[in-house]
Amino acid sequence: MSIICISRGSYYRGKDVAEKVAAILGYQCVSRDSLLAVSDEFDIPEIKLTRNIQHATQILERYSFGRERYVNFISAEILKRLKKDNHVYHGLAGQFFVKDISHLLRIRVIADLEERVRAEAERQNISTDEARLLLKHDDEERQKWALFLYGVDITDPGLYDMTVNVSAMGVEDSAELIAQTATLSCYQASEESQRNINDQALAAEIRAALFDFPLAGVSTREGRAYVNVKAPEEQTAAIRARIELAVGGIIDLEMVDIRVDPFY
Repeated sequence: MSIICISRGSYYRGKDVAEKVAAILGYQCVSRDSLLAVSDEFDIPEIKLTRNIQHATQILERYSFGRERYVNFISAEILKRLKKDNHVYHGLAGQFFVKDISHLLRIRVIADLEERVRAEAERQNISTDEARLLLKHDDEERQKWALFLYGVDITDPGLYDMTVNVSAMGVEDSAELIAQTATLSCYQASEESQRNINDQALAAEIRAALFDFPLAGVSTREGRAYVNVKAPEEQTAAIRARIELAVGGIIDLEMVDIRVDPFY
């Protein structure tokens, strides 16, 4: 089975395509907003909307290491689901948490601007000129948000396996094309790619659990984890104990090797 990540522009039919693909394949469908809803820290309207990147950035900066903690949380929640390889994820930049996984199908859903403008004008009960300006602003803000959080340009076509124009194909045919592509042999999980995503999911879960250590270095391999933090030498024993407690409930973690390096 494959993993499907769908990226889209602002407010136009990407969710419909994702849900239809999931229905065709019998997959689970998950979105960024549904993941944020389970978070005590990041279930915040300003972060969900990302309509104003400056405001959303300020929200994260209220926290110490807010950007790092947000990325750690959202990557853990995404990978927790995608490692099961029967999920369709739709949202902003979900595929960038999954590295070197052969059974990941990366889709960009686009639509003609004027069709989006008409739909947005109707949805918001505003003029088409107002809707055009709003969509242009929203697309720019989504692009800035992805650059700020993940350092990627979500409009770069080279980051995707396929771009689908939903205005030309419609939701039904777009979903059928994506679903058929997902069944190709090149997008089926191998032992190596499944092992890789399991390792990545475990590392992400550990980073999220280490909320008090947002800059900790974490690497994993087949249930074994290696954690590296910097701390005053006299705190080494206490830091080790806190880390062991924080990751103790992670089911797939078989062993953790903790290295505490002193500040210089």
